[in-house]
Amino acid sequence: MRILASPAFSNEKVNPYNSLLYRELQRLNVTVEECRHSKAAKTFADVVHFHWPDGDINRKGLGESLARMSFMVIMVYLLKLKGSKLVWTVHNIAPHDALRPGLSHRFMQWFILHCDGFIFMSEANKAAFYQRYRTSPKSRYAIIPHGHYRSCYPPAIDLLTAKKNLGLSPDKKVLLFIGMIKPYKNIDGLMQVFNEAALKDYQLVIAGTPDAATPELRTTLEGLKNANTSLFLRFIPDDELAVFMSAADIVILPYKNILNSGALLLALSYNRPVIAPHMGAVADLQNKLGSQWIYGYADGLTASCLQHALLALENSNRPAICPLDDYSWDKLAAKTLDFYRQLIIPKSTTAITLDTKKTR
Repeated sequence: MRILASPAFSNEKVNPYNSLLYRELQRLNVTVEECRHSKAAKTFADVVHFHWPDGDINRKGLGESLARMSFMVIMVYLLKLKGSKLVWTVHNIAPHDALRPGLSHRFMQWFILHCDGFIFMSEANKAAFYQRYRTSPKSRYAIIPHGHYRSCYPPAIDLLTAKKNLGLSPDKKVLLFIGMIKPYKNIDGLMQVFNEAALKDYQLVIAGTPDAATPELRTTLEGLKNANTSLFLRFIPDDELAVFMSAADIVILPYKNILNSGALLLALSYNRPVIAPHMGAVADLQNKLGSQWIYGYADGLTASCLQHALLALENSNRPAICPLDDYSWDKLAAKTLDFYRQLIIPKSTTAITLDTKKTR
């Protein structure tokens, strides 16, 4: 079987999700290549697997967005003419901070009607998708969760050593946010809530690069900083990421909206409990792993909510290792391959071995 993926390995340094999945598929004797317009035009692939087609068209210049949409339309028609099956893993149902929501929605609706299959990471992910979009009556779906990150980042180090390396107080617990800082992630809201909560036993650590498209965000965060806040507003390489995670007592994801989150699996991979809004995959994972690992809040992050969340996680009885065996990449790759086969092989000869169904 031959797969073209967009992306496959090209984004490995930014997000290892794709490379972890496709290397496991290669171990299952699947040929996986990066999907380029030229390759898609010249070669045949059994499946072309898209991940963030919506992000690719969400460009600052209208001309660039329209040009990318045109390339996508031509490529999709070529692929369909050749008989390739088109799959979209629905990481997000719409671009975060969409520049042109109406145009983006219309294009994505067109794209979705040409897809043969969809992969969702949770039941909530699937439900949100079908509330927003129409699909081809012949399309199918599979629910395959996000995998863990235990195999691709450096191991944790001693907590006190990590705090010392980062210049943090050894006497205060660490509430950590780490990752790209974008408006929808609500980091300025987190800092305001943390200041209001006046948590004497905690220090807040924010680590990551502010979005270049919103330069005022850096200024806002620096203005909210107090004596109990440490800002590391820069790119965090993998070796330092392990140090930040090792220094953390609790990780917080204060997003305004969330469907799926690699940051959530990253924290759990380092066996750190997480505070996050009770929506999307957060709710599904909390149901499966327990509230001792994930505290989901329902009505927005407030000072009292943060205080209650920290107290609840402090008093939770949980094992030293978060149980993530069901989120190993070999299992997820096998499920993905199973779904590919169900799309390729005629239904009359396909053995249904996955939780896959015809869409509405």
